[in-house]
Amino acid sequence: MNRLEELSRQNRENYERYLKRMTESIRNSTKGFLPIMARKGKRILDVGCGSGVLLYALSAENPEAELTGLDLNAEALNGLREAGAPFTLIHGDFLAINEGKYDTVVFSSILHEISSYCPEESRRFTGGPIEDALRKCREIMPAGGTVLIRDGVGTEEEQQNVPAVISFKKPGDSEWLFRFQKDFRGFDRTDVCCEITDLGDGRYQVGRSFLKEFLCTYTWGPESYAREICERFGVLTERGWIQALTNNGFSVETVTKSKEEYEKFLSDRVVITNTDATPYEYPYMTVILKAEKR
Repeated sequence: MNRLEELSRQNRENYERYLKRMTESIRNSTKGFLPIMARKGKRILDVGCGSGVLLYALSAENPEAELTGLDLNAEALNGLREAGAPFTLIHGDFLAINEGKYDTVVFSSILHEISSYCPEESRRFTGGPIEDALRKCREIMPAGGTVLIRDGVGTEEEQQNVPAVISFKKPGDSEWLFRFQKDFRGFDRTDVCCEITDLGDGRYQVGRSFLKEFLCTYTWGPESYAREICERFGVLTERGWIQALTNNGFSVETVTKSKEEYEKFLSDRVVITNTDATPYEYPYMTVILKAEKR
């Protein structure tokens, strides 16, 4: 059993809630995906298709497309089959597939998982597994093929440890911050500072990169904690994503960043400021990239 399936089976009810929230997140992301989808490509592979929400959106947008969904979670694929989903469905690891040719490969919030669950612990939470996935894309697509990525975007190095101050509106929620510091291992191979400074009056100073990852986990809530704590969302910065694509023979055509409305989602839960008490500007949380195989 792979690690993702193990986490899903630990608590079936929590996994149902997680899948529902992930579905909604991906449904929102299609607003950014669909306008820049390659219309010329008919053979489209959705890696980490989950509940199939993106496949259905792509089918509505491009009825003539030959759509394939791939996922490591057998239960998610069985749910699609039981619902009569009109797509080719593959249970397996994207890095291990050796069949099929695709004009477009779509990664919707999945490449950070490929990195975070890498079986080689020394490469976990790094860009190495992501570059492996991009090389696999080259193997299964023709020249001119398109890769479309929507994923987390990390804090650029010069900003990683710039401090910010957070306080919590709900009693006891500050415990989340210290629990996250203890449980999260996504910064083990970086120079990101994970220290928390108690400033008194319920205010805590932390570095921006640490804060960004914390907010990703905190926003998803307790039902998703066991899974989110295993994943580093911002594995690559914007520059890092572009470099990884370029290194692996792709020409980047489109880069679109989004703040994902985190400020709205968290407005009734936290107050974040700079150290001089001026308002904190929420960073870009995700990036959408479209690139073509040279």
